[in-house]
Amino acid sequence: MRSPLARAPLPIVLLLLCAALLGLAAYALSEVGRRVDALARQAATNETVLRQVQAEVTRMRLEQSAGTQGPAALLMKLRTYAPMLVSARTTEPDYRSAQKEMQAILLAFGSIGEDAWAPIMERLGQLRGDKNFDEVKWLLEAAVRVDPKAGKALVHDVLLGQRLPSPRLRWYAARMLIDLDKQLAQAALRQIMRTESSRGINLDRAQAYGAAIPDQAAFATTGFNNFVQLYVLSEDPKIDETLLMVIGRSEHDPITIQECVEALGKRHCAAAVEAIQRLYKNPPLHQENPLFLVKCVDALHEIQGEGARSFLEEALRTTDTETVANHIKFLLSGQ
Repeated sequence: MRSPLARAPLPIVLLLLCAALLGLAAYALSEVGRRVDALARQAATNETVLRQVQAEVTRMRLEQSAGTQGPAALLMKLRTYAPMLVSARTTEPDYRSAQKEMQAILLAFGSIGEDAWAPIMERLGQLRGDKNFDEVKWLLEAAVRVDPKAGKALVHDVLLGQRLPSPRLRWYAARMLIDLDKQLAQAALRQIMRTESSRGINLDRAQAYGAAIPDQAAFATTGFNNFVQLYVLSEDPKIDETLLMVIGRSEHDPITIQECVEALGKRHCAAAVEAIQRLYKNPPLHQENPLFLVKCVDALHEIQGEGARSFLEEALRTTDTETVANHIKFLLSGQ
Protein backbone atom coordinates (compact mmCIF):
# COMPACT_ATOMS: atom_id res chain seq x y z
CA MET A 1 0.00 0.00 0.00
CA ARG A 2 1.34 3.45 -0.94
CA SER A 3 1.93 6.03 1.83
CA PRO A 4 -0.20 9.20 1.99
CA LEU A 5 2.87 11.23 0.99
CA ALA A 6 3.41 9.04 -2.08
CA ARG A 7 -0.22 9.55 -3.13
CA ALA A 8 -0.04 13.37 -2.63
CA PRO A 9 0.26 15.65 -5.68
CA LEU A 10 3.84 16.66 -6.55
CA PRO A 11 3.47 20.39 -5.56
CA ILE A 12 2.35 19.41 -2.06
CA VAL A 13 5.27 17.02 -1.71
CA LEU A 14 7.70 19.74 -2.75
CA LEU A 15 6.06 22.18 -0.33
CA LEU A 16 6.44 19.74 2.56
CA LEU A 17 10.05 19.05 1.64
CA CYS A 18 10.80 22.81 1.52
CA ALA A 19 9.17 23.29 4.92
CA ALA A 20 11.27 20.47 6.35
CA LEU A 21 14.45 21.93 4.86
CA LEU A 22 13.62 25.40 6.23
CA GLY A 23 13.08 23.91 9.66
CA LEU A 24 16.42 22.17 9.53
CA ALA A 25 18.11 25.37 8.34
CA ALA A 26 16.53 27.39 11.14
CA TYR A 27 17.68 24.85 13.70
CA ALA A 28 21.20 24.84 12.24
CA LEU A 29 21.35 28.65 12.31
CA SER A 30 20.14 28.80 15.90
CA GLU A 31 22.74 26.19 16.87
CA VAL A 32 25.48 28.18 15.11
CA GLY A 33 24.32 31.35 16.86
CA ARG A 34 24.36 29.60 20.22
CA ARG A 35 27.89 28.36 19.63
CA VAL A 36 29.08 31.78 18.45
CA ASP A 37 27.65 33.38 21.61
CA ALA A 38 29.38 30.75 23.74
CA LEU A 39 32.68 31.39 21.97
CA ALA A 40 32.28 35.15 22.42
CA ARG A 41 31.66 34.70 26.16
CA GLN A 42 34.67 32.41 26.42
CA ALA A 43 36.83 34.90 24.51
CA ALA A 44 35.73 37.70 26.85
CA THR A 45 36.55 35.53 29.85
CA ASN A 46 39.95 34.66 28.39
CA GLU A 47 40.66 38.34 27.71
CA THR A 48 39.78 39.23 31.30
CA VAL A 49 42.05 36.52 32.64
CA LEU A 50 44.88 37.66 30.37
CA ARG A 51 44.49 41.24 31.58
CA GLN A 52 44.60 40.04 35.17
CA VAL A 53 47.71 37.99 34.50
CA GLN A 54 49.33 40.92 32.71
CA ALA A 55 48.53 43.22 35.64
CA GLU A 56 49.97 40.74 38.14
CA VAL A 57 53.15 40.23 36.12
CA THR A 58 53.51 44.00 35.72
CA ARG A 59 53.05 44.53 39.45
CA MET A 60 55.68 41.94 40.31
CA ARG A 61 58.14 43.53 37.87
CA LEU A 62 57.61 46.97 39.37
CA GLU A 63 57.90 45.64 42.92
CA GLN A 64 61.15 43.89 42.09
CA SER A 65 62.68 47.03 40.57
CA ALA A 66 61.48 49.14 43.52
CA GLY A 67 62.94 46.76 46.09
CA THR A 68 59.69 46.64 48.05
CA GLN A 69 56.18 45.25 47.67
CA GLY A 70 52.54 46.28 47.42
CA PRO A 71 51.18 49.82 47.12
CA ALA A 72 54.37 51.31 48.60
CA ALA A 73 56.36 50.07 45.58
CA LEU A 74 53.87 51.50 43.12
CA LEU A 75 53.67 54.84 44.95
CA MET A 76 57.45 55.05 44.84
CA LYS A 77 57.45 54.38 41.10
CA LEU A 78 54.66 56.91 40.54
CA ARG A 79 56.66 59.60 42.35
CA THR A 80 59.64 58.80 40.14
CA TYR A 81 57.92 58.99 36.78
CA ALA A 82 55.38 61.80 37.36
CA PRO A 83 57.98 64.63 37.09
CA MET A 84 59.50 63.07 33.97
CA LEU A 85 56.20 63.47 32.13
CA VAL A 86 56.24 67.26 32.50
CA SER A 87 59.91 68.23 32.63
CA ALA A 88 61.29 70.08 29.62
CA ARG A 89 64.58 68.28 30.22
CA THR A 90 63.05 64.88 29.51
CA THR A 91 64.11 63.68 26.06
CA GLU A 92 61.51 62.26 23.68
CA PRO A 93 62.64 58.62 24.15
CA ASP A 94 62.69 59.05 27.93
CA TYR A 95 59.26 60.66 27.82
CA ARG A 96 57.79 57.76 25.87
CA SER A 97 59.41 55.30 28.26
CA ALA A 98 58.08 57.19 31.31
CA GLN A 99 54.61 57.32 29.77
CA LYS A 100 54.68 53.56 29.20
CA GLU A 101 55.82 52.94 32.76
CA MET A 102 53.09 55.19 34.19
CA GLN A 103 50.45 53.17 32.35
CA ALA A 104 52.04 50.01 33.75
CA ILE A 105 51.88 51.50 37.27
CA LEU A 106 48.16 52.26 36.88
CA LEU A 107 47.57 48.74 35.58
CA ALA A 108 49.39 47.30 38.59
CA PHE A 109 47.36 49.47 40.98
CA GLY A 110 44.23 47.97 39.43
CA SER A 111 45.51 44.46 40.17
CA ILE A 112 45.90 45.32 43.88
CA GLY A 113 42.42 46.81 44.07
CA GLU A 114 40.87 48.34 47.19
CA ASP A 115 43.83 47.38 49.38
CA ALA A 116 45.71 50.25 47.73
CA TRP A 117 43.03 52.84 48.54
CA ALA A 118 44.26 53.75 52.02
CA PRO A 119 47.92 54.19 50.94
CA ILE A 120 46.84 56.41 48.04
CA MET A 121 44.69 58.54 50.33
CA GLU A 122 47.53 58.77 52.83
CA ARG A 123 49.88 60.02 50.13
CA LEU A 124 47.31 62.51 48.84
CA GLY A 125 46.99 63.84 52.39
CA GLN A 126 50.69 64.76 52.26
CA LEU A 127 50.35 66.74 49.03
CA ARG A 128 48.76 69.94 47.78
CA GLY A 129 46.76 70.21 44.59
CA ASP A 130 48.54 73.36 43.44
CA LYS A 131 52.17 72.63 44.39
CA ASN A 132 52.15 68.89 43.64
CA PHE A 133 49.89 68.82 40.59
CA ASP A 134 52.05 66.42 38.57
CA GLU A 135 51.95 63.67 41.18
CA VAL A 136 48.42 64.33 42.41
CA LYS A 137 46.82 63.92 38.99
CA TRP A 138 48.32 60.44 38.62
CA LEU A 139 47.23 59.54 42.14
CA LEU A 140 43.68 60.46 41.11
CA GLU A 141 44.03 58.14 38.13
CA ALA A 142 45.31 55.40 40.43
CA ALA A 143 42.43 55.96 42.88
CA VAL A 144 39.91 55.36 40.10
CA ARG A 145 41.69 52.13 39.15
CA VAL A 146 41.68 50.66 42.67
CA ASP A 147 38.12 51.68 43.64
CA PRO A 148 36.05 53.03 40.72
CA LYS A 149 33.10 54.21 42.84
CA ALA A 150 35.10 55.95 45.57
CA GLY A 151 37.60 57.21 42.99
CA LYS A 152 34.86 58.83 40.95
CA ALA A 153 33.48 60.53 44.06
CA LEU A 154 36.98 61.86 44.83
CA VAL A 155 37.39 63.25 41.29
CA HIS A 156 33.94 64.87 41.58
CA ASP A 157 34.93 66.57 44.84
CA VAL A 158 38.16 67.83 43.27
CA LEU A 159 36.23 69.29 40.33
CA LEU A 160 33.91 71.14 42.70
CA GLY A 161 36.88 72.52 44.65
CA GLN A 162 36.14 70.55 47.81
CA ARG A 163 39.34 68.48 47.85
CA LEU A 164 42.95 69.26 46.89
CA PRO A 165 42.05 72.81 45.83
CA SER A 166 43.73 73.96 42.63
CA PRO A 167 42.20 75.45 39.46
CA ARG A 168 44.55 73.44 37.27
CA LEU A 169 43.66 70.22 39.08
CA ARG A 170 39.96 71.03 38.77
CA TRP A 171 40.34 71.26 34.99
CA TYR A 172 42.12 67.92 34.94
CA ALA A 173 39.41 66.39 37.13
CA ALA A 174 36.76 67.71 34.74
CA ARG A 175 38.30 65.80 31.84
CA MET A 176 38.51 62.67 33.98
CA LEU A 177 34.91 62.91 35.11
CA ILE A 178 33.62 63.46 31.57
CA ASP A 179 35.15 60.09 30.71
CA LEU A 180 34.05 58.39 33.93
CA ASP A 181 30.49 59.67 34.24
CA LYS A 182 29.40 62.19 31.64
CA GLN A 183 26.08 63.02 33.27
CA LEU A 184 27.72 63.72 36.63
CA ALA A 185 30.34 65.88 34.92
CA GLN A 186 27.65 67.84 33.11
CA ALA A 187 25.84 68.66 36.36
CA ALA A 188 29.06 69.65 38.16
CA LEU A 189 30.31 71.88 35.35
CA ARG A 190 26.86 73.45 34.96
CA GLN A 191 26.92 74.27 38.67
CA ILE A 192 30.36 75.88 38.33
CA MET A 193 29.28 77.95 35.32
CA ARG A 194 26.15 79.19 37.10
CA THR A 195 27.65 79.98 40.49
CA GLU A 196 31.31 80.92 39.94
CA SER A 197 33.37 83.43 37.97
CA SER A 198 36.94 84.66 37.96
CA ARG A 199 35.97 86.69 41.03
CA GLY A 200 35.08 83.58 43.01
CA ILE A 201 31.67 82.24 43.94
CA ASN A 202 28.38 84.10 44.20
CA LEU A 203 27.09 83.04 47.60
CA ASP A 204 23.44 83.77 46.84
CA ARG A 205 23.49 81.71 43.67
CA ALA A 206 25.40 78.93 45.38
CA GLN A 207 22.78 78.80 48.13
CA ALA A 208 19.96 78.74 45.59
CA TYR A 209 21.73 75.98 43.71
CA GLY A 210 22.39 74.03 46.92
CA ALA A 211 26.11 74.09 46.17
CA ALA A 212 28.85 73.72 48.77
CA ILE A 213 31.38 76.56 48.90
CA PRO A 214 34.69 75.63 47.22
CA ASP A 215 37.98 76.15 49.00
CA GLN A 216 39.28 79.65 48.25
CA ALA A 217 42.45 78.16 46.71
CA ALA A 218 40.25 76.43 44.11
CA PHE A 219 38.93 79.64 42.55
CA ALA A 220 40.13 80.22 39.00
CA THR A 221 40.95 83.92 39.26
CA THR A 222 42.73 83.52 35.93
CA GLY A 223 41.77 80.99 33.30
CA PHE A 224 38.12 80.64 34.28
CA ASN A 225 37.42 80.41 30.54
CA ASN A 226 38.85 76.86 30.67
CA PHE A 227 35.67 75.83 32.46
CA VAL A 228 33.70 77.05 29.42
CA GLN A 229 35.68 74.81 27.08
CA LEU A 230 35.28 71.82 29.39
CA TYR A 231 31.57 72.49 29.87
CA VAL A 232 31.02 72.54 26.12
CA LEU A 233 33.05 69.31 25.88
CA SER A 234 30.65 67.69 28.36
CA GLU A 235 27.76 68.11 25.86
CA ASP A 236 25.31 69.10 28.58
CA PRO A 237 21.75 69.47 27.19
CA LYS A 238 21.52 72.87 28.94
CA ILE A 239 24.66 74.39 27.38
CA ASP A 240 22.88 77.12 25.41
CA GLU A 241 20.79 78.47 28.28
CA THR A 242 23.76 78.30 30.66
CA LEU A 243 26.14 80.15 28.34
CA LEU A 244 23.45 82.77 27.66
CA MET A 245 23.19 83.24 31.41
CA VAL A 246 26.97 83.71 31.67
CA ILE A 247 27.27 86.35 28.92
CA GLY A 248 24.52 88.33 30.58
CA ARG A 249 26.42 88.70 33.87
CA SER A 250 28.78 91.59 34.46
CA GLU A 251 31.10 89.75 36.87
CA HIS A 252 32.61 87.56 34.16
CA ASP A 253 35.94 88.51 32.61
CA PRO A 254 36.15 89.33 28.88
CA ILE A 255 37.93 86.12 27.83
CA THR A 256 35.25 83.99 29.50
CA ILE A 257 32.49 85.90 27.73
CA GLN A 258 34.44 85.61 24.48
CA GLU A 259 34.64 81.83 24.89
CA CYS A 260 30.89 81.70 25.46
CA VAL A 261 30.17 83.84 22.38
CA GLU A 262 32.38 81.64 20.23
CA ALA A 263 30.71 78.47 21.54
CA LEU A 264 27.20 79.85 20.98
CA GLY A 265 28.14 80.77 17.43
CA LYS A 266 29.45 77.29 16.68
CA ARG A 267 26.26 75.84 18.14
CA HIS A 268 24.13 78.11 15.90
CA CYS A 269 22.16 79.31 18.91
CA ALA A 270 19.52 81.69 17.51
CA ALA A 271 18.50 82.78 21.02
CA ALA A 272 21.96 84.33 21.47
CA VAL A 273 21.75 86.82 18.56
CA GLU A 274 20.44 89.84 20.48
CA ALA A 275 22.79 89.27 23.40
CA ILE A 276 25.82 89.02 21.09
CA GLN A 277 24.75 92.15 19.22
CA ARG A 278 24.60 94.02 22.54
CA LEU A 279 28.04 92.73 23.48
CA TYR A 280 29.45 93.97 20.19
CA LYS A 281 28.04 97.44 20.80
CA ASN A 282 28.96 97.43 24.50
CA PRO A 283 32.00 95.18 25.02
CA PRO A 284 33.01 94.01 28.53
CA LEU A 285 34.82 96.70 30.53
CA HIS A 286 33.96 99.08 27.67
CA GLN A 287 37.17 98.03 25.93
CA GLU A 288 36.90 97.61 22.17
CA ASN A 289 39.20 94.63 21.89
CA PRO A 290 39.46 93.82 18.15
CA LEU A 291 39.63 90.07 18.80
CA PHE A 292 36.49 90.16 20.94
CA LEU A 293 34.63 92.15 18.29
CA VAL A 294 35.74 89.75 15.57
CA LYS A 295 34.48 86.80 17.64
CA CYS A 296 31.11 88.54 17.97
CA VAL A 297 30.65 89.16 14.23
CA ASP A 298 31.87 85.63 13.48
CA ALA A 299 29.27 84.19 15.86
CA LEU A 300 26.48 86.28 14.36
CA HIS A 301 27.49 85.20 10.86
CA GLU A 302 27.60 81.52 11.90
CA ILE A 303 24.16 81.74 13.51
CA GLN A 304 22.32 83.90 10.98
CA GLY A 305 24.22 83.52 7.75
CA GLU A 306 22.89 86.06 5.24
CA GLY A 307 20.46 87.23 7.91
CA ALA A 308 23.36 88.97 9.70
CA ARG A 309 24.11 91.22 6.70
CA SER A 310 22.26 94.33 7.89
CA PHE A 311 23.96 94.26 11.30
CA LEU A 312 27.37 93.62 9.75
CA GLU A 313 26.94 96.46 7.26
CA GLU A 314 26.06 98.82 10.10
CA ALA A 315 29.02 97.55 12.13
CA LEU A 316 31.29 98.18 9.13
CA ARG A 317 30.10 101.78 8.85
CA THR A 318 30.67 102.51 12.54
CA THR A 319 33.91 100.67 13.37
CA ASP A 320 37.14 102.61 13.72
CA THR A 321 39.30 99.48 13.88
CA GLU A 322 40.89 98.39 10.60
CA THR A 323 41.21 94.75 11.72
CA VAL A 324 37.49 94.53 12.50
CA ALA A 325 36.53 96.36 9.32
CA ASN A 326 38.59 94.05 7.13
CA HIS A 327 37.11 90.98 8.80
CA ILE A 328 33.54 92.24 8.32
CA LYS A 329 34.31 92.90 4.65
CA PHE A 330 35.54 89.35 4.34
CA LEU A 331 32.32 87.99 5.88
CA LEU A 332 30.15 90.17 3.67
CA SER A 333 32.02 89.04 0.56
CA GLY A 334 30.76 85.50 1.20
CA GLN A 335 34.18 83.93 0.70
